[in-house]
Amino acid sequence: MADLSVQTSIRSRSDAPRAAMVAHLMSRASGLANDATLASLLAGWTLGRGCLPADLGLGREGFTQCVGEHFPDLAWRLPERDDPAIEAARERALEMGDLIRLLQDHADLEVAGALDMALIVASGCLGSDHLWQDLGLASRGELGELMRRNFPTLAARNDRDMKWKKFLYRQLCELEGLVICRAPSCEACSEFDDCFGPEQ
Repeated sequence: MADLSVQTSIRSRSDAPRAAMVAHLMSRASGLANDATLASLLAGWTLGRGCLPADLGLGREGFTQCVGEHFPDLAWRLPERDDPAIEAARERALEMGDLIRLLQDHADLEVAGALDMALIVASGCLGSDHLWQDLGLASRGELGELMRRNFPTLAARNDRDMKWKKFLYRQLCELEGLVICRAPSCEACSEFDDCFGPEQ
């Protein structure tokens, strides 16, 4: 029990800069549905979390427009150039266009910024950790909210709470008619925990 309280204390201290930055951004927010998510993404990037490029995968112009829409009086300067390794990974990703199309096909166009979130989530899928970590979000719960708000029909398909990155790639395979699992059901699969286990 002592270990758990120590971990909680360490986590709350390490989350303090994120919380302060999110609060700062939210004090300038427009009141749109994705304001808090974007604030968390920006805080994560600033703190060096995740694998997103400085423009969050939106391109410089798209990023400037997105931030201006959600935080109109915020002055946010992008670095002069992106990390070359991130740019190279993005260019090599054969599935990037497919991921963007999948997400945009399910985007709720009534939600401001949903199409931007498709680009951001697709960019996060290129990382090697859990998707919420690659996006620089604070928790898997934040990612779940992002998915349900912006891509409700797609999120509804994840009714077994599969890990989001695995779920998205599975959707791509199913669209192509590919069989990716040899087990007759998820419960009978030896990799069940890889797909459905906790993401810490």
